[in-house]
Amino acid sequence: MSKSAIGQTLLGMSQTAEDDSARHYLDRLLGYEEIKDLYLQRRRKAIDSIDTRNQRNLQNDKAAAGPTFPAALGKLKTLRFINLSSNQIQGPIPKSITDLPNLEIFDVTQNDIIGTFPHIQSDSLMVLDISKNRFHGPIPKRLFGHPEIGADTAPYLKSIVKFDISHNGFNYTIPLNGDSGFYDKEIQAETVLKNLQYFDLGYNLLTGTIPNNIGNFASLQGLFLENNRLVGTIPKVLYRGSRIGANPLPLVQLFLQGNMLSGTLPSGLAELPNLKELYVDGNKLTGTISPNVCNKGLNEVFVNDEAEHDKCDNVVCPANSISLEGVAPCTRCEDDGSAFRRYLGQRDSECRPKMSEVEILDLFFDHMHGDEWLDQGYFWEAGSPACQRPGVECSDSGKVTSIRLPSLGLRGTLIPELGFLGELHSLDLSNNFITGFVPSEFRFVDKLTDFNIKGNQLQGVIPVLLCITEGINSNGVGPEATNFDLLYTCDNIACARGTYSDFGRAIVPTEEDVDGTQCMPCYDDEATYFIGRDSCTDILIGGLQFRQDDIRHGVVYTIFALFTLAFIIHLVIMARRRKKYVLSENESRSAQHPNPLPLQRQDPPLSVEDDEYEEYSDDDWTAADSETGTLTKKVEMTDKLPAIA
Repeated sequence: MSKSAIGQTLLGMSQTAEDDSARHYLDRLLGYEEIKDLYLQRRRKAIDSIDTRNQRNLQNDKAAAGPTFPAALGKLKTLRFINLSSNQIQGPIPKSITDLPNLEIFDVTQNDIIGTFPHIQSDSLMVLDISKNRFHGPIPKRLFGHPEIGADTAPYLKSIVKFDISHNGFNYTIPLNGDSGFYDKEIQAETVLKNLQYFDLGYNLLTGTIPNNIGNFASLQGLFLENNRLVGTIPKVLYRGSRIGANPLPLVQLFLQGNMLSGTLPSGLAELPNLKELYVDGNKLTGTISPNVCNKGLNEVFVNDEAEHDKCDNVVCPANSISLEGVAPCTRCEDDGSAFRRYLGQRDSECRPKMSEVEILDLFFDHMHGDEWLDQGYFWEAGSPACQRPGVECSDSGKVTSIRLPSLGLRGTLIPELGFLGELHSLDLSNNFITGFVPSEFRFVDKLTDFNIKGNQLQGVIPVLLCITEGINSNGVGPEATNFDLLYTCDNIACARGTYSDFGRAIVPTEEDVDGTQCMPCYDDEATYFIGRDSCTDILIGGLQFRQDDIRHGVVYTIFALFTLAFIIHLVIMARRRKKYVLSENESRSAQHPNPLPLQRQDPPLSVEDDEYEEYSDDDWTAADSETGTLTKKVEMTDKLPAIA
């Protein structure tokens, strides 16, 4: 089936020979048979053949001149199948396309399309493939219904089979954490994503951990999360499922390489009955490989090496060895006590010698743009003794014990080699412009007790193994009655994104019945991205917290409300003054006329027997003053009233 002609986007409607091919394609999807032949042809490429395009300006919303997406297709409301892959299409996807109600296949892979995640409105979509484009931004928070169902929740979660957004610029976390709005408590199971078989988020900028809720994808055969910035451990749910009594996932391919995962390689992965390919190299995994995993005959398609070698090398090269790909063929290195080769699947072209502390500090100085530090009195001469450098303190034995460089304008990323300064007690890099992520290597510094990274621009999350390392910032140290969640928490290292404290982290309680200092919610834009915030630009009004940006964006409404309130207050004040003025005038008149006469005469009862009425004089009746203060004339009442006949 050809992919190049726009006419083939109408396969769901046409009556041509190609229509039969499309229908056959759809029938195979609907039956979920031979799905491996359709989708599981994802092959790992050698690193030197991968075109990463340097992220191709993924954050730039501008595209060069070229063919744009045919918006006229949005008028075809019965359209079921769109395949515009490899057509050099540039620009955004029109809303008329995403609003098509009957789409079942949407494939625009390998173009130059820009924008944020497209909100396809079809509830029957089975294939979503937008890979190898220039999409960017976060995956919508509630796309999969976590932590609740919202306006941005995809309507196709019950039908989707293939979900591929790889090779783009999506960032932030995978929005699958927490409870699900689709969880059925009666059957204790998810009611969506049961048909999902191919889940590809590889080659993006995603951070955070691998969500446990992936274990709910009971039909998942291909999971591809490689080459992101994921941290934490490989979750057990991948081979156990998320529910009690659940079966292992039917995974055939599991790509996790090129992240920052830590911990060990779980032996439970051998329990995956259908697993054929497993890649975990290029992470920060330690330990050894279980023989049960080695004996599954994994990765034979990629390795394809006729030379004899350990079966485990097909999975990942062992510690103290190197390989260009992190898998066989692996070259063993001489054991010189180097801490830099303690990881599984290290990618390198040669066995590099152990670095000295001087070399580590030189590397740190270069990465932090030391020649641009605000105080050049802290300049470090390359190769100079470590203990003679400003901001560095050493023990009597000449080992680096403290590095303090706060508020010096440091910028760049933290090098993992700092975690191999074995005698380091204190590291203060606060209030600088450091970016990137916190390396998990700091967990190897047994004596590190003071770790201050507040007020920087660090992203992601704190590595899980660092969060459970005892002693760092008093993590795990406190009174016996202290809540365990306060003793061991990532917040003790640095406040998570969206939170802050004056110290940029939580403070473990030092006494019983004392809460210490906790990280508090913060909703400004910077808090969304950075960890270790020591301030928050939110505004407190009447005890309620408001985003400064929301207030700024709604300034017109705020000013209007204030003017309206001021006008109402003005009216109330004027009404009260008028009432007071009237009362004062009445009191003044009462003082001038202590015995005022009634405004009306009290005529005697009329009687038909009376021939005439009693005569009244002018002084017997006078009209009262008017509201304007003008006196009315006295009414002359000297004439007699006529008698009633």
